[in-house]
Amino acid sequence: MTMASQDTLRPARAPAPLRRKLVPDRFLPYGMIGPAVFVAFAIAIVPLAYAFWLSLQDWYMLRRPTPVWGGLVNYRQLLQDGALWAAFGRTWIWMVGTVFVELLLALPIALLLNRESAIARSASALILLPWVTPFIVLGFGWRFLLDSDVGPIHGFLNAIGIAGDSSVLNDPVLAFTTIIFISGWKGTPFLVIALLAALKSIPEELYEAAEVDGAGPVSRFLHVTLPEIWNTIVTVGLVLGILAFYSFDLPWIMTKGGPQDATTIVGIAMYKAVFLDLRPAYAAAISIVMLVLLFLASLVVLRARRKV
Repeated sequence: MTMASQDTLRPARAPAPLRRKLVPDRFLPYGMIGPAVFVAFAIAIVPLAYAFWLSLQDWYMLRRPTPVWGGLVNYRQLLQDGALWAAFGRTWIWMVGTVFVELLLALPIALLLNRESAIARSASALILLPWVTPFIVLGFGWRFLLDSDVGPIHGFLNAIGIAGDSSVLNDPVLAFTTIIFISGWKGTPFLVIALLAALKSIPEELYEAAEVDGAGPVSRFLHVTLPEIWNTIVTVGLVLGILAFYSFDLPWIMTKGGPQDATTIVGIAMYKAVFLDLRPAYAAAISIVMLVLLFLASLVVLRARRKV
């Protein structure tokens, strides 16, 4: 028997034991999500903790260059600040009004675009233009449209008797109403896209069954369409409401909070506290109160959604 045949008949060696893993399998999922958790912690938790710490300082920059411990001094001043609570009231009106305008515009547009046609597909893409337009462009564009000298929209409002010789932005009530409408108009595309996705997910069999039962278009909308898209309306409306609650740029660009503080919402009040009054610790206390109030309001909305 040759040497080669002996080698072939020799039993195969058992494989060498695998090297011990550096990271056990049970820790692998945590290692995979670790970077994302770290980034989320860095951009969310750390600034929030710093804002809470800053809200407990006594820091008036014209009096001292560095913050000193003040405890609840900013919160006590906040409770006594009537102008700030008036701004909070306007902010709630601003938020509810913005979401109402968004829903009022988005729902019929989504129903019209929920069709399989080239026009509907093109319009679905173009509808995003207000949403992607920067606030700085949007604000100055609307200021031009509402200008009392050259603004075409002002000319139309003047012709139907809503605006006089001066711009609607010079009237406290009309200015606040106008920028609420503009804010809702800008956020409408986001809600339209969300509603379109919800409408396309409704099974066609539900409409067929309702039609067999003799339900008309209005009845099908109330008993089939609306219940199926209700969770989308509440969830996306809550997100848009939170974005509106923290608004600053649109009212500041268009009115600077005027006239007569009629458009001063909490975002503008915080800006003035930091950059005009030089009281960053007081602004931090305002932000913490905003967060708490918004958290409580979100809980109420989500509980209402579960009960429907």
